[in-house]
Amino acid sequence: MDDYKSDIQKDYSEVVRNNLIINHYVKGMSRFLILWIVKYNGSIHGYGILKELDKFFSTFIKEQSLKKSNPSNIYPILNKMEESGILVSELRIENNKKIKYFKITPDGEYLLEYIYSRFDVIHNNPQWKLLFEDMDKMI
Repeated sequence: MDDYKSDIQKDYSEVVRNNLIINHYVKGMSRFLILWIVKYNGSIHGYGILKELDKFFSTFIKEQSLKKSNPSNIYPILNKMEESGILVSELRIENNKKIKYFKITPDGEYLLEYIYSRFDVIHNNPQWKLLFEDMDKMI
């Protein structure tokens, strides 16, 4: 019986790991979380952002349905966020290395607050409530 259960978990893990829905969810949430992480920290370098993101997704990482954040994925996102005016950066010298620190702009703060306010709208929408109630029954 235990072998059967572990086979199901393996198959389930593969489905989760290769599913585009989860990948899109994580990518979308990552941008929101980056804004919050930068606002919360006031000023933070890219590696610090990367480590904070991994904390948010630690459950996914532990169950191997998601890999740890990769600098080759995070830095292009940070650069796009900077280009769009929601983050700004400054170079600092630490231990003879140039390190790029990010701060949130007023536009970024507005966007963060706007997105956060939508969570309340979703929470109070009858259709979303029905979805979450139905999902609770399934789990």
